[in-house]
Amino acid sequence: MIETRKPRRLSNLSLALLLLAMVGLACSVSDETSRANKLVEAGNAAVQEAKTLVTEAEGLKQKMLQMDVKRLDEARATAKQAVAAYDKARDKLKEAAKKYEEASQLKIKDKFKEYLLIKVREYEKRAELVETAKGTPQALIDAEDRSSFVTRANANNERVDKLSQEADDLAKQAEKLQKDIGGTLK
Repeated sequence: MIETRKPRRLSNLSLALLLLAMVGLACSVSDETSRANKLVEAGNAAVQEAKTLVTEAEGLKQKMLQMDVKRLDEARATAKQAVAAYDKARDKLKEAAKKYEEASQLKIKDKFKEYLLIKVREYEKRAELVETAKGTPQALIDAEDRSSFVTRANANNERVDKLSQEADDLAKQAEKLQKDIGGTLK
C-alpha cells in the first residue's frame, strides 16, 4: 500500500508543478501584454507631442507665407522656427514608431502584433511626411528669388500630399483591423 501512495504523490506533485509552470507561463504572457501596453502608451504620448509640434510648425509656416516681401528677413527667421518645430515633430514620430515596434516584438497576441506593425509603418511614414513638409519653409530660407521659392514649394507640397495619403491609408488599415476584431487588440 505504501508503494501505491508514492506514485500517486509523485503524480500529484508532477501535476502541481505542471499547473504552476502553466500559471507562470500565463503570467509571463500577460506581463508581456502589460509591457506592450506601456510602450504603446509612451508611443501615443509621443504622437500627441508631435501633433502639437506640427500644429506649431504649420502656424509658423502660414505666418511666414503671409509676410510681405519687404519683410523677407523676418519671414526667413519665422521659417527657421518652423523648420525647428518640424524637426522636433519628426523626432517624436520616430520615437512613437520605435515604441510601437518594441511592443510588437514582445509576446503578445498576433492581431495586436499585426496592428502595431501597421502603426509602426504609419508613423514612420508620418515622420517622412513631416520631414518633407519642412521643405517649404526651408525653400524660403534657401531661395534666391520668389520664382525659385514658388517652384520648390509647389513641388514640395505635391510630395507632402502623396505622403499624407499613404500615411492615411495605413491608419485606415489599422482602424479596420481594430474594428474587425471587435475594437480590442490587447
